[in-house]
Amino acid sequence: MPPPTSALNLADLHQLGRKLTAAATAAMKDTSDLGTAELLVLECLYTTGPQPVGAIAQHTGYAQSRCSTVIASLHQRGLVELGADPTDRRRTIATIAAHAHAKAKNARNRDAEPTLRHLLPGLSDAQVDTVIAALATLNAALVDATPGPGYPEP
Repeated sequence: MPPPTSALNLADLHQLGRKLTAAATAAMKDTSDLGTAELLVLECLYTTGPQPVGAIAQHTGYAQSRCSTVIASLHQRGLVELGADPTDRRRTIATIAAHAHAKAKNARNRDAEPTLRHLLPGLSDAQVDTVIAALATLNAALVDATPGPGYPEP
């Protein structure tokens, strides 16, 4: 196997993703009494509209059983409404409740800059600005990226 040609190997990329996820998760928890999974499910429903549990699981990356548990909890708290899928009455469709839009919007729209600045105290302001710009570019580029084989759909 040839040596890597960049300064970032796949293990580093994986760890980077985990660290960024942990930082975002901690920052989102600070805004709400909801857990991370609950916020991410609400955010999914906020951005994609009503979805069956399987689609929510695919979008969030959680197992379908975890999504079912989270959706049941959100439904019990009145934050998600459940109904039958009109095209397949055996499937349940989850919809974000109207009053829960503010929670989802707040969690989604928080600026990531303070979290990244806290995560990168050893970098200058200009360096952090460069990192944020690079992450924004990467995020925009990945929106339409086609996953490769073995890569789960978002």
